[in-house]
Amino acid sequence: MQKYTISSNQQIFLIFMFVLGSSLVFGVNTTAQNDGWISIILATLFILPIVCIYARILKLFPEKSIFDISQILFGKIFGKIIIALITWYAIHLSAVVVRNFSEYIEIIAMPEIPPLVVMICLLLVTMYLAKSNIRTLGEWGIIVGTIVIMIVALTIVLEIKDMKYTNILPIMANGFKPILVSSFQIFSFPFAETILFLALGGSIKQQKDSPYKIFMIAILLSSVIMLGVFLRNLFVLGAPMCKTSYFPSFTASRLIKVGDFLSRIEGSISVNLILAGITKITICLICASKGIAKLFDVENYQNLVLCTSLLVLALCVNLYKNVMQMFDFIKYYPYYTFIFQVIIPITIWLVAEYHNKKNKKIPAQTNSEN
Repeated sequence: MQKYTISSNQQIFLIFMFVLGSSLVFGVNTTAQNDGWISIILATLFILPIVCIYARILKLFPEKSIFDISQILFGKIFGKIIIALITWYAIHLSAVVVRNFSEYIEIIAMPEIPPLVVMICLLLVTMYLAKSNIRTLGEWGIIVGTIVIMIVALTIVLEIKDMKYTNILPIMANGFKPILVSSFQIFSFPFAETILFLALGGSIKQQKDSPYKIFMIAILLSSVIMLGVFLRNLFVLGAPMCKTSYFPSFTASRLIKVGDFLSRIEGSISVNLILAGITKITICLICASKGIAKLFDVENYQNLVLCTSLLVLALCVNLYKNVMQMFDFIKYYPYYTFIFQVIIPITIWLVAEYHNKKNKKIPAQTNSEN
Protein backbone atom coordinates (compact mmCIF):
# COMPACT_ATOMS: atom_id res chain seq x y z
CA MET A 1 0.00 0.00 0.00
CA GLN A 2 1.38 3.41 -0.96
CA LYS A 3 2.10 5.60 2.03
CA TYR A 4 0.78 9.16 1.97
CA THR A 5 1.81 11.88 4.38
CA ILE A 6 0.58 15.36 5.25
CA SER A 7 2.63 18.53 5.59
CA SER A 8 3.03 20.71 8.68
CA ASN A 9 0.52 23.30 7.44
CA GLN A 10 -2.02 20.57 6.70
CA GLN A 11 -1.53 19.16 10.20
CA ILE A 12 -2.08 22.58 11.75
CA PHE A 13 -5.29 23.18 9.82
CA LEU A 14 -6.61 19.69 10.53
CA ILE A 15 -6.05 20.11 14.28
CA PHE A 16 -7.56 23.59 14.05
CA MET A 17 -10.67 22.29 12.25
CA PHE A 18 -10.92 19.32 14.59
CA VAL A 19 -10.97 21.57 17.65
CA LEU A 20 -13.53 23.91 16.10
CA GLY A 21 -15.62 21.09 14.61
CA SER A 22 -18.45 21.36 17.13
CA SER A 23 -17.53 24.55 18.99
CA LEU A 24 -18.46 26.89 16.15
CA VAL A 25 -22.00 25.54 15.95
CA PHE A 26 -22.75 24.97 19.62
CA GLY A 27 -20.75 27.89 20.90
CA VAL A 28 -18.35 27.73 23.82
CA ASN A 29 -19.48 26.26 27.14
CA THR A 30 -21.64 28.82 28.96
CA THR A 31 -21.41 27.53 32.54
CA ALA A 32 -19.41 30.63 33.47
CA GLN A 33 -21.89 32.85 31.54
CA ASN A 34 -20.28 36.23 30.76
CA ASP A 35 -17.00 35.05 32.31
CA GLY A 36 -16.64 32.37 29.64
CA TRP A 37 -13.78 34.27 28.03
CA ILE A 38 -11.73 33.70 31.19
CA SER A 39 -12.58 29.98 31.01
CA ILE A 40 -11.31 29.81 27.41
CA ILE A 41 -7.99 31.40 28.42
CA LEU A 42 -7.62 29.05 31.40
CA ALA A 43 -8.52 26.00 29.30
CA THR A 44 -5.86 27.02 26.79
CA LEU A 45 -3.27 27.26 29.56
CA PHE A 46 -4.34 23.85 30.92
CA ILE A 47 -4.15 22.11 27.54
CA LEU A 48 -0.71 23.39 26.49
CA PRO A 49 1.30 21.03 28.77
CA ILE A 50 -0.93 18.12 27.72
CA VAL A 51 -0.41 18.69 23.99
CA CYS A 52 3.32 18.98 24.73
CA ILE A 53 3.06 15.42 26.06
CA TYR A 54 1.22 14.40 22.87
CA ALA A 55 3.98 16.00 20.82
CA ARG A 56 6.71 14.38 22.92
CA ILE A 57 5.23 10.93 22.26
CA LEU A 58 5.35 11.60 18.52
CA LYS A 59 8.88 12.93 18.85
CA LEU A 60 10.09 9.81 20.65
CA PHE A 61 8.51 7.53 18.04
CA PRO A 62 8.65 9.31 14.67
CA GLU A 63 6.28 8.02 12.00
CA LYS A 64 4.56 5.71 14.51
CA SER A 65 0.91 5.91 15.52
CA ILE A 66 -0.24 5.58 19.13
CA PHE A 67 -1.41 2.06 18.27
CA ASP A 68 2.09 1.04 17.16
CA ILE A 69 3.64 2.78 20.16
CA SER A 70 1.30 0.98 22.60
CA GLN A 71 2.37 -2.43 21.33
CA ILE A 72 6.07 -1.48 21.36
CA LEU A 73 5.90 -0.27 24.97
CA PHE A 74 3.37 -2.60 26.58
CA GLY A 75 3.59 -5.78 24.53
CA LYS A 76 0.86 -7.57 22.63
CA ILE A 77 -1.72 -8.12 25.41
CA PHE A 78 -1.59 -4.84 27.35
CA GLY A 79 -0.87 -2.95 24.15
CA LYS A 80 -4.08 -4.23 22.59
CA ILE A 81 -6.04 -3.25 25.70
CA ILE A 82 -4.85 0.34 25.27
CA ILE A 83 -5.57 0.16 21.54
CA ALA A 84 -9.10 -1.07 22.28
CA LEU A 85 -9.71 1.80 24.73
CA ILE A 86 -8.52 4.48 22.30
CA THR A 87 -10.48 2.84 19.47
CA TRP A 88 -13.64 2.87 21.57
CA TYR A 89 -13.11 6.55 22.34
CA ALA A 90 -12.70 7.34 18.61
CA ILE A 91 -15.90 5.42 17.77
CA HIS A 92 -17.84 7.08 20.57
CA LEU A 93 -16.60 10.57 19.68
CA SER A 94 -17.55 9.93 16.04
CA ALA A 95 -21.06 9.00 17.13
CA VAL A 96 -21.33 12.03 19.42
CA VAL A 97 -20.30 14.48 16.69
CA VAL A 98 -22.57 12.86 14.08
CA ARG A 99 -25.49 13.09 16.51
CA ASN A 100 -24.63 16.70 17.38
CA PHE A 101 -24.71 17.80 13.77
CA SER A 102 -27.79 15.73 12.88
CA GLU A 103 -29.66 17.44 15.73
CA TYR A 104 -28.38 20.83 14.55
CA ILE A 105 -29.52 20.21 10.97
CA GLU A 106 -32.89 18.84 12.09
CA ILE A 107 -33.68 21.71 14.48
CA ILE A 108 -32.31 24.58 12.41
CA ALA A 109 -32.92 23.65 8.78
CA MET A 110 -34.77 20.38 8.07
CA PRO A 111 -37.18 19.40 10.87
CA GLU A 112 -39.27 17.31 8.47
CA ILE A 113 -36.39 14.96 7.54
CA PRO A 114 -35.87 11.93 9.85
CA PRO A 115 -32.62 12.20 11.87
CA LEU A 116 -31.48 8.80 10.58
CA VAL A 117 -31.40 10.13 7.02
CA VAL A 118 -29.25 13.08 8.08
CA MET A 119 -26.85 10.77 9.96
CA ILE A 120 -26.49 8.49 6.94
CA CYS A 121 -25.79 11.45 4.64
CA LEU A 122 -23.11 12.80 7.00
CA LEU A 123 -21.47 9.39 7.28
CA LEU A 124 -21.49 8.87 3.51
CA VAL A 125 -19.54 12.09 3.00
CA THR A 126 -17.09 11.33 5.81
CA MET A 127 -16.66 7.75 4.57
CA TYR A 128 -15.57 9.05 1.20
CA LEU A 129 -13.00 11.36 2.81
CA ALA A 130 -11.80 8.64 5.20
CA LYS A 131 -11.29 6.16 2.36
CA SER A 132 -9.36 8.73 0.35
CA ASN A 133 -5.66 9.12 1.07
CA ILE A 134 -4.64 11.30 4.00
CA ARG A 135 -3.17 13.91 1.67
CA THR A 136 -6.66 14.60 0.29
CA LEU A 137 -7.92 15.19 3.82
CA GLY A 138 -4.98 17.52 4.49
CA GLU A 139 -5.81 19.63 1.43
CA TRP A 140 -9.48 19.63 2.46
CA GLY A 141 -8.48 20.93 5.92
CA ILE A 142 -6.58 23.91 4.51
CA ILE A 143 -9.43 24.91 2.16
CA VAL A 144 -12.23 24.54 4.72
CA GLY A 145 -10.14 26.06 7.52
CA THR A 146 -9.48 29.17 5.45
CA ILE A 147 -13.18 29.49 4.65
CA VAL A 148 -14.17 29.13 8.32
CA ILE A 149 -11.69 31.80 9.45
CA MET A 150 -13.00 34.19 6.79
CA ILE A 151 -16.64 33.52 7.70
CA VAL A 152 -16.03 34.02 11.43
CA ALA A 153 -14.14 37.25 10.76
CA LEU A 154 -16.92 38.46 8.43
CA THR A 155 -19.68 37.80 10.97
CA ILE A 156 -17.75 39.63 13.68
CA VAL A 157 -17.27 42.67 11.45
CA LEU A 158 -20.90 42.71 10.29
CA GLU A 159 -22.23 42.48 13.85
CA ILE A 160 -20.08 45.19 15.41
CA LYS A 161 -22.98 47.66 15.13
CA ASP A 162 -25.24 45.31 17.17
CA MET A 163 -22.74 44.61 19.94
CA LYS A 164 -23.24 45.78 23.51
CA TYR A 165 -19.85 45.62 25.18
CA THR A 166 -21.35 46.04 28.65
CA ASN A 167 -22.63 42.45 28.35
CA ILE A 168 -19.22 41.32 29.60
CA LEU A 169 -19.96 42.92 32.97
CA PRO A 170 -19.95 42.20 35.86
CA ILE A 171 -16.73 40.19 35.83
CA MET A 172 -16.54 37.21 38.21
CA ALA A 173 -19.85 38.12 39.86
CA ASN A 174 -20.53 34.43 40.56
CA GLY A 175 -17.09 33.65 41.93
CA PHE A 176 -14.27 31.56 40.52
CA LYS A 177 -15.85 28.09 40.76
CA PRO A 178 -18.10 28.36 37.66
CA ILE A 179 -15.11 29.64 35.68
CA LEU A 180 -12.99 26.69 36.78
CA VAL A 181 -15.76 24.17 36.00
CA SER A 182 -16.29 25.72 32.58
CA SER A 183 -12.56 25.75 31.81
CA PHE A 184 -12.34 22.03 32.69
CA GLN A 185 -15.23 21.32 30.32
CA ILE A 186 -13.62 23.36 27.52
CA PHE A 187 -10.30 21.62 28.21
CA SER A 188 -11.99 18.26 27.62
CA PHE A 189 -14.32 19.40 24.85
CA PRO A 190 -12.80 20.22 22.48
CA PHE A 191 -9.09 20.78 23.26
CA ALA A 192 -8.00 17.43 24.72
CA GLU A 193 -9.87 15.51 22.03
CA THR A 194 -6.75 16.11 19.91
CA ILE A 195 -5.35 12.95 21.54
CA LEU A 196 -6.76 11.21 18.47
CA PHE A 197 -4.13 12.89 16.30
CA LEU A 198 -1.61 10.50 17.82
CA ALA A 199 -3.36 7.83 15.77
CA LEU A 200 -2.26 9.68 12.62
CA GLY A 201 1.41 9.57 13.62
CA GLY A 202 2.28 7.23 10.77
CA SER A 203 0.91 9.75 8.26
CA ILE A 204 2.83 12.76 9.56
CA LYS A 205 5.76 13.92 7.45
CA GLN A 206 8.93 14.42 9.47
CA GLN A 207 10.10 17.95 8.69
CA LYS A 208 11.99 20.77 10.36
CA ASP A 209 8.75 21.82 12.10
CA SER A 210 8.54 19.83 15.32
CA PRO A 211 5.27 18.31 16.65
CA TYR A 212 5.47 20.86 19.50
CA LYS A 213 5.27 23.79 17.10
CA ILE A 214 2.43 22.19 15.11
CA PHE A 215 0.29 21.50 18.18
CA MET A 216 1.02 24.90 19.75
CA ILE A 217 0.13 26.90 16.63
CA ALA A 218 -3.05 24.90 16.05
CA ILE A 219 -4.24 25.15 19.67
CA LEU A 220 -3.48 28.87 19.96
CA LEU A 221 -5.18 29.62 16.63
CA SER A 222 -8.22 27.59 17.71
CA SER A 223 -8.30 29.39 21.05
CA VAL A 224 -8.26 32.82 19.38
CA ILE A 225 -11.15 31.88 17.06
CA MET A 226 -13.13 30.36 19.94
CA LEU A 227 -12.58 33.52 21.99
CA GLY A 228 -13.72 35.66 19.07
CA VAL A 229 -16.86 33.55 18.56
CA PHE A 230 -17.71 33.61 22.27
CA LEU A 231 -17.27 37.38 22.60
CA ARG A 232 -19.30 37.95 19.40
CA ASN A 233 -22.18 35.87 20.77
CA LEU A 234 -21.92 37.47 24.21
CA PHE A 235 -21.86 41.06 22.94
CA VAL A 236 -24.72 40.45 20.52
CA LEU A 237 -27.02 38.16 22.52
CA GLY A 238 -26.04 38.68 26.15
CA ALA A 239 -25.20 35.97 28.70
CA PRO A 240 -28.81 34.84 29.48
CA MET A 241 -29.61 34.33 25.78
CA CYS A 242 -26.32 32.50 25.17
CA LYS A 243 -27.10 30.16 28.05
CA THR A 244 -30.65 29.34 26.97
CA SER A 245 -29.95 29.02 23.25
CA TYR A 246 -28.95 25.59 21.98
CA PHE A 247 -27.04 27.12 19.06
CA PRO A 248 -25.94 30.65 20.04
CA SER A 249 -23.67 31.08 17.02
CA PHE A 250 -26.56 30.46 14.65
CA THR A 251 -28.86 32.74 16.69
CA ALA A 252 -26.29 35.55 16.62
CA SER A 253 -25.77 35.13 12.86
CA ARG A 254 -29.51 35.54 12.20
CA LEU A 255 -29.29 39.13 13.38
CA ILE A 256 -26.87 40.10 10.60
CA LYS A 257 -28.42 42.60 8.23
CA VAL A 258 -26.62 45.11 6.03
CA GLY A 259 -29.05 47.55 4.50
CA ASP A 260 -31.82 45.96 2.42
CA PHE A 261 -29.62 43.73 0.30
CA LEU A 262 -27.76 41.46 2.78
CA SER A 263 -29.70 39.48 5.37
CA ARG A 264 -30.55 35.91 6.31
CA ILE A 265 -27.01 34.71 5.63
CA GLU A 266 -27.08 32.18 8.49
CA GLY A 267 -27.92 29.42 6.00
CA SER A 268 -24.63 29.79 4.14
CA ILE A 269 -22.80 30.06 7.48
CA SER A 270 -24.38 26.77 8.60
CA VAL A 271 -23.02 25.04 5.51
CA ASN A 272 -19.49 26.15 6.37
CA LEU A 273 -19.89 25.08 9.98
CA ILE A 274 -21.11 21.65 8.89
CA LEU A 275 -17.97 21.36 6.76
CA ALA A 276 -15.97 21.77 9.96
CA GLY A 277 -18.00 18.99 11.56
CA ILE A 278 -17.37 16.72 8.58
CA THR A 279 -13.63 17.23 9.10
CA LYS A 280 -13.88 16.16 12.73
CA ILE A 281 -16.03 13.11 11.99
CA THR A 282 -13.64 12.02 9.23
CA ILE A 283 -10.61 12.15 11.53
CA CYS A 284 -12.48 10.18 14.20
CA LEU A 285 -13.47 7.56 11.59
CA ILE A 286 -9.88 7.21 10.39
CA CYS A 287 -8.61 6.79 13.96
CA ALA A 288 -11.30 4.24 14.81
CA SER A 289 -10.66 2.28 11.59
CA LYS A 290 -6.92 2.27 12.23
CA GLY A 291 -7.49 1.01 15.76
CA ILE A 292 -9.77 -1.82 14.61
CA ALA A 293 -7.26 -2.72 11.89
CA LYS A 294 -4.47 -2.91 14.49
CA LEU A 295 -6.59 -5.02 16.83
CA PHE A 296 -7.36 -7.59 14.15
CA ASP A 297 -4.06 -7.32 12.25
CA VAL A 298 -5.61 -5.91 9.08
CA GLU A 299 -3.01 -4.23 6.88
CA ASN A 300 -5.20 -1.57 5.19
CA TYR A 301 -7.50 0.34 7.54
CA GLN A 302 -9.41 1.79 4.56
CA ASN A 303 -11.04 -1.62 4.05
CA LEU A 304 -12.67 -1.22 7.48
CA VAL A 305 -14.07 2.31 7.07
CA LEU A 306 -17.50 1.03 6.02
CA CYS A 307 -17.75 -1.38 8.97
CA THR A 308 -16.63 1.36 11.35
CA SER A 309 -19.21 3.75 9.92
CA LEU A 310 -21.97 1.21 10.53
CA LEU A 311 -20.82 0.85 14.15
CA VAL A 312 -20.87 4.63 14.53
CA LEU A 313 -24.35 4.84 12.98
CA ALA A 314 -25.73 2.15 15.31
CA LEU A 315 -24.23 3.93 18.32
CA CYS A 316 -25.28 7.49 17.47
CA VAL A 317 -28.91 6.42 16.92
CA ASN A 318 -29.04 5.12 20.50
CA LEU A 319 -26.90 7.74 22.26
CA TYR A 320 -29.65 10.12 23.38
CA LYS A 321 -33.42 10.17 23.49
CA ASN A 322 -33.67 13.88 22.70
CA VAL A 323 -31.64 17.06 22.30
CA MET A 324 -31.99 17.96 26.01
CA GLN A 325 -30.31 14.72 26.98
CA MET A 326 -27.55 15.44 24.47
CA PHE A 327 -26.72 18.76 26.12
CA ASP A 328 -26.98 17.30 29.63
CA PHE A 329 -24.29 14.76 28.72
CA ILE A 330 -21.79 17.61 28.29
CA LYS A 331 -21.72 18.01 32.10
CA TYR A 332 -20.38 14.47 32.56
CA TYR A 333 -18.27 14.26 29.41
CA PRO A 334 -15.00 15.63 30.95
CA TYR A 335 -15.01 12.98 33.71
CA TYR A 336 -15.70 10.15 31.26
CA THR A 337 -12.99 11.23 28.81
CA PHE A 338 -10.29 12.01 31.40
CA ILE A 339 -8.85 8.48 31.16
CA PHE A 340 -8.54 8.70 27.35
CA GLN A 341 -7.33 12.28 27.14
CA VAL A 342 -4.99 12.51 30.14
CA ILE A 343 -4.31 9.25 32.01
CA ILE A 344 -3.52 7.02 29.01
CA PRO A 345 -1.25 9.53 27.19
CA ILE A 346 0.63 10.42 30.39
CA THR A 347 1.16 6.70 31.10
CA ILE A 348 2.40 6.14 27.54
CA TRP A 349 4.70 9.18 27.80
CA LEU A 350 6.28 8.06 31.10
CA VAL A 351 6.88 4.53 29.85
CA ALA A 352 8.19 5.92 26.54
CA GLU A 353 10.71 8.13 28.37
CA TYR A 354 11.91 5.14 30.40
CA HIS A 355 12.08 3.03 27.24
CA ASN A 356 14.08 5.75 25.45
CA LYS A 357 16.48 6.21 28.37
CA LYS A 358 17.00 2.48 28.65
CA ASN A 359 17.76 2.12 24.93
CA LYS A 360 20.35 4.91 25.13
CA LYS A 361 22.19 3.16 27.97
CA ILE A 362 22.52 -0.16 26.17
CA PRO A 363 24.74 1.12 23.29
CA ALA A 364 26.82 3.12 25.78
CA GLN A 365 27.47 0.01 27.90
CA THR A 366 28.35 -2.01 24.79
CA ASN A 367 30.89 0.61 23.66
CA SER A 368 32.52 0.75 27.11
CA GLU A 369 32.93 -3.04 27.18
CA ASN A 370 34.63 -2.95 23.78
